[in-house]
Amino acid sequence: MELTFIGAAQLLIGLALFVGGSVEAMFGFALVSALFGGSAAILLPLLGGSSIPPVQFALLFMAMRLLVPGAGQMAAVGGALRSNGWLLGFVIYGVVLAFIAPRLFAGQIDVTPLRGRVEARYASTMAYIYSVRSLAFSPQNLTTAVYLLGTLLAALASYVACFQERGRAVLVRTLAIGGMAHALFGFALVALKGTPAEAVLAAFRNGSYAQLDHAYLGFVRMTGLWPEASSFANYALILFVFVFECWLRRIDPRWTGPAAALLAAALAFSTSSTAYAGLPIYALLVAARALLFPGALPVDRALWVGAALLAMIAGASALMIWEPRFTAEFGDMLRHMTVDKGETLSAVQRRFWAWQGIEAFVKSGGIGIGPGSFRSSSLATAVLGCTGVIGAVTLSLHLLFAFGPLRQSTWTPVANKSLSTAAACAWAMLMGVAVASISSPTCDPGTDIAMLSGAALALRRRKPLPHARPAYVRPAASPLTVNPGTEPFMLGNPGAPVVAAPTDTLQTA
Repeated sequence: MELTFIGAAQLLIGLALFVGGSVEAMFGFALVSALFGGSAAILLPLLGGSSIPPVQFALLFMAMRLLVPGAGQMAAVGGALRSNGWLLGFVIYGVVLAFIAPRLFAGQIDVTPLRGRVEARYASTMAYIYSVRSLAFSPQNLTTAVYLLGTLLAALASYVACFQERGRAVLVRTLAIGGMAHALFGFALVALKGTPAEAVLAAFRNGSYAQLDHAYLGFVRMTGLWPEASSFANYALILFVFVFECWLRRIDPRWTGPAAALLAAALAFSTSSTAYAGLPIYALLVAARALLFPGALPVDRALWVGAALLAMIAGASALMIWEPRFTAEFGDMLRHMTVDKGETLSAVQRRFWAWQGIEAFVKSGGIGIGPGSFRSSSLATAVLGCTGVIGAVTLSLHLLFAFGPLRQSTWTPVANKSLSTAAACAWAMLMGVAVASISSPTCDPGTDIAMLSGAALALRRRKPLPHARPAYVRPAASPLTVNPGTEPFMLGNPGAPVVAAPTDTLQTA
């Protein structure tokens, strides 16, 4: 085990927050650590060259802060476990299966390992694309089990922190600032490409992943501090949806508005098919909500979005006139990353990886062959192949309850900040799941989705503030009292009109 310079810095910060910091501050530390997606806090050369990313290392300190005797958080952790019960079942089943299933079904199925051997040589390109080996227990089963535990811990920590108003504010502000930093890192790596300053950013991409720096037709693919353009765009899309939904619902708009604009620009220039597919899908979802639910898109927000679209169209038109060659090359790049993507060898390989999950599900009789047993390209098929029926049902139910499809606040803005922030978490989580369903190599939904789901569950279960709800008071004796031995209870002021309590449940005719 080797501690990197990033891990050393995290160790100092984590210990300082553990001694004198609050749960919310430790939660903010974990959110900031998630920005370093291509980094490693700890290297594990004895486990096949695996590494522990910074966010997982930060969650270790979060666990210490929650579970240390005398911290006073055990009741909150118990509530988090109950509210995240379906995710708890998914993780427990997955961890147990990671150690049992590869041995139970050893040699009965050929799969592509989660981490291939770098020194392997193949006779042809097709041999590389369809390379498999007999199923057997590997270090990746162990590391994926650890990642699953980290995912559960991320959901529990997010739930505990966001159950308080301060935690909700930390979540919004940290993700807004982090989103701007994520976008700026992406632009900086493109601008500094080929200069000595590039080595400064490259030093943070020290994780044991394939650190890719591709270009197409002279366009440098935006990676920031992440291993590749697709993972950069994936995280940027999740952050964009969250801050845009917050801005739409008037949650800290001075920070979430600029963050949404900067992330949208980064996604537009990221040269990633994930961004070019995710942005239109989300735009269609917002348009559908505006048509089906009156008030889902406030008028002033719609005007801002329309003005931004007109400015983008005007800028693109001016660029087509002044730089037609650049416009043609950019259009060719867009076509290559979207329309032509399905015919590439990479797409063929990804379809093969995804199909392995269906095959593993069938051959294991719906049990699953264990997390980390094979490489996939879809969260959905990876969950089916790795954890079978039980894993698919438990994870689906957790995501369904976290999204809250029957809540009014999910579809239209409401005045309650907690419910509005929960809705922003729900939509960001949904987009994260959608992207992972076409790109994730494992059945682990990841800490990003877990944190958002845990926050959504907590924010919807928060009790209203004491002054937000009238209290029952005992009025003075009245001659209208039927039973002389008792006094009636009335709600608030006896002379005030009776009004119905607000509800967050969709009403149907």
